[in-house]
Amino acid sequence: MTARIIELASGQGGHVTRAQLGELGLSRGAIYRRQVQGLLHPVVLDTFRVIDPGEPLDLVRGAALTLPRAVVSHHTAAHLHALARVGPDPLTVMVHTRTTHGFPGVTVRRCHDLLDHHITELEGLRVTTPARTIVDLAGVVSKRRIESIVDVACSTGLLHPDEIDECLEQVARRGKPGVAKLRQVLGDRGVGALASASRLERRGLELILDAGLGPPFVEHPIPWSPERRFDLAFVDEQVAIEWDSLAWHTAPDRFDGDRRRDREALINGWMVLRFTWRDVNDRPAMVIRHIKAVLGRRCGMDQPIGSS
Repeated sequence: MTARIIELASGQGGHVTRAQLGELGLSRGAIYRRQVQGLLHPVVLDTFRVIDPGEPLDLVRGAALTLPRAVVSHHTAAHLHALARVGPDPLTVMVHTRTTHGFPGVTVRRCHDLLDHHITELEGLRVTTPARTIVDLAGVVSKRRIESIVDVACSTGLLHPDEIDECLEQVARRGKPGVAKLRQVLGDRGVGALASASRLERRGLELILDAGLGPPFVEHPIPWSPERRFDLAFVDEQVAIEWDSLAWHTAPDRFDGDRRRDREALINGWMVLRFTWRDVNDRPAMVIRHIKAVLGRRCGMDQPIGSS
């Protein structure tokens, strides 16, 4: 019997429930005697530790076994999804607001807005999806950290930025931690309610016109592929400007297409300059300096480009 209990516990982070022990044939009296003998260690509710956890996730497995409909979340979910080298600590599960119990060694967070499609399964555990994990993390980590997580998740193809924005808007409410922060992070990258590709294009064009450059041609047909268009074009100098919003350009096929189009431009004598929302919003002087330098060189007047 002891071997069967250990075998069961080993797949559950070292833990078993009273109901499972009953299914194995142990009566209440037998369970009590094993507690007295030090073979079963009460943890919380009707859960017992049989063997010591071998690794941090074993504690999470115990919590998931014990707490009603517990879902691995926050740092631990990010670790399981391999989001930007986030470690599993603090070990965290999320339960419904009405659940009052805790679990030793595990942070238990309560919420009422965890939707069914915000949950997936990894390593036999119910885990928040990558998008929901990022939404939850935004409430507990710094803006700089969430920026890194978003950038890595999107650049590696794990997520499309629109998925994060959609999940955010499904649970956003006044006072919910991290909502304003994540909206700002997404907005800085041309995603969501605070920014869009069209807004980036308008802001970029305004920046160029205010600097006395142009006016360039807007949505100019690409000479060797007229069914496609450059965002902006200085035709005489054969210089194109492309505004790269994160939402549009992080999908692998679009990213590859952008690189291919840039190579085609060089082959045909054109140069493509790409700028992001953060370039336009945070580094406008750099944007103008680089455009001026390239236009100047195309006109035969060398200008230093600089690095900042």
